[in-house]
Amino acid sequence: MSAKNRGDRIQLLSKVVAKHFTPVPAAEDRSILEHLIYACCLEDASYEDADEAFHRLRESYFDWNEIRVTTVTELRETLHNLRTSDAAAVRIKKNLQSLFETRYSFDIDDMAKMNLGKAVQELEKLGGISKFVLGYVAQHALGGHSIPVSKSIMQILLATEVVTEAEASKDQTPGLERTIPKAKGIAFASCLHQLAVMALNAPDDKLTKTILKEAGVVLAEAPAKSSTGKKKIAKKAAEKKETPDASTKAAQRSSTKKSAKADKPSTKKKSATSTKGTSKGAGASKKITKRKPK
Repeated sequence: MSAKNRGDRIQLLSKVVAKHFTPVPAAEDRSILEHLIYACCLEDASYEDADEAFHRLRESYFDWNEIRVTTVTELRETLHNLRTSDAAAVRIKKNLQSLFETRYSFDIDDMAKMNLGKAVQELEKLGGISKFVLGYVAQHALGGHSIPVSKSIMQILLATEVVTEAEASKDQTPGLERTIPKAKGIAFASCLHQLAVMALNAPDDKLTKTILKEAGVVLAEAPAKSSTGKKKIAKKAAEKKETPDASTKAAQRSSTKKSAKADKPSTKKKSATSTKGTSKGAGASKKITKRKPK
C-alpha cells in the first residue's frame, strides 16, 4: 500500500469519526497508575462502562495492594458491567503484580520526568500491558503522541483498509501517528474508540453501517431472492391446491360405492316388474288364441 493511499484513508476516517462523535476528555487529576488502570477498563468498552467499573474498583478495595492480591474471579465480579470483564481483570492484576515485583511500590509518577522512550520501555515490561493500555498512558499521562489501538479499533482499521492483514497480525499501524497530527491525536483517538465500540456492540445497527460506509468500508449485501424461485414456489402451491389429497380421494371412493349400492335394488325391482309384465302379456295372448271358433 502506498503512503499516499494509506494517508488518504486515514484522513477520511478522521473526518468521518469527527463528524459523528464528540471526544471524551480524560480526567486531569489522575496519577499515571490511575490512567493505566482506567485504560485496562476502557479497552474494548464504552467510556460510560469504564467510568462505572473504575469507580466501583476504587470503592470496593482499600488500596492497590488489596486489588493485587484479589483473585481474578473476584475482580471480574467487581468489573461485571464491562463487556470483557475477564480480560480487564487479568490486565489489572498482572500490571499491579509486575509493578510490585519490580518497584515494590505502586507510585510511578516519576515516569513523567523520564524521557518518553525510557518510560515507555519500562511500561512495556509490565505483565499485563497491552498496545491499547500503553498507547493510552503514553498519550494521556506522559504527553506522547501515541494513538491507542485495541482489537476492536484494529478491526476498524482493517475494514477501512488503513492496515493490511499482515500488519494487523503484528499489531502494526504504520502511518497513523504520522498522518494524524499530535494536536488532533487525543480527539481522533477518542472518536475512533467510540466507533470501534459501537461496531463491536451493534454491528448490524443502521447508524453503525452508515458511518462505516462513509469511512470507506464496503459492506456485504444480503443476496436478493430471484423471481424464478418465487414463480416455482407459486406453481407448486397451485398444483397442490388443484390436486385432491388422500382424504378427499377416499371420500370420493366411498361416495361412489354408496351410490352404486343404492342403485342396485332399484335395478332389480325394475327388472322384476318388467318380467312380470311380460309374463302377463304372454298369458293374455294365450287366452285369446283358445277362443278362436272351430
